[in-house]
Amino acid sequence: MITLGIIGVVAALTIPALLTRLNNIKLKSQFKEGYSLLAQAVRMLNSDEEATVQSNTITAATFAKYFKGATLCTTQDATSTHCMGRTETGDDGTSSVTNKDYKYTNYAKNTAYITTNAFDDTQFFLNNNMLIIIDTNQWGTYKSHLVTIDTNGKAAKPNAAGHDLFTFELRDSEKEGGIELIPMGAQDTQYNDKANYCSRTSNNHYNGIACAYYAMQDEDYFKNLP
Repeated sequence: MITLGIIGVVAALTIPALLTRLNNIKLKSQFKEGYSLLAQAVRMLNSDEEATVQSNTITAATFAKYFKGATLCTTQDATSTHCMGRTETGDDGTSSVTNKDYKYTNYAKNTAYITTNAFDDTQFFLNNNMLIIIDTNQWGTYKSHLVTIDTNGKAAKPNAAGHDLFTFELRDSEKEGGIELIPMGAQDTQYNDKANYCSRTSNNHYNGIACAYYAMQDEDYFKNLP
């Protein structure tokens, strides 16, 4: 009985840590897959046409054709199964714009929702439920577009920025022409303040939007998620 008790205690201590580690490995794998799909789509877009973000608006319809099994989102209601929302429908059937989706939280997981202003233009999802959002960001320094991926889809947790939700910039390339894909958080991107936008303590509703850069640079990034 004593031996069984010791085994039970050890299992109770080690199994949760093991499950967390396995989940973080899965998140890392999904992030790499999502980034690879985005990078491939950008290369295909560049080879098809002289694409620029300053003179053209790249929408989900433009981008989706470079992905297999893409389905365009037709609603922005927060209750949507696959797509991020910015509207809420009340009991009386009327819809109002809130720019909130309560299915998501920030990197530190200390908010009840994320603000969706940067994720509210056009979207599509894939057969594996990965969600891809194109936001026309014409107010930024580089007049870039934002492209955000929910690597495992809205229906799957953790639905947290910097965990399974990552943002990149689509920006005109000065050196090579066409468009380049830049991880948000890099030095010259719009959201590059780590203290606010990829922080274990910040309660900013955009906290996590800058984490793509660190997920790519730090081999242990997914081991240290909050």
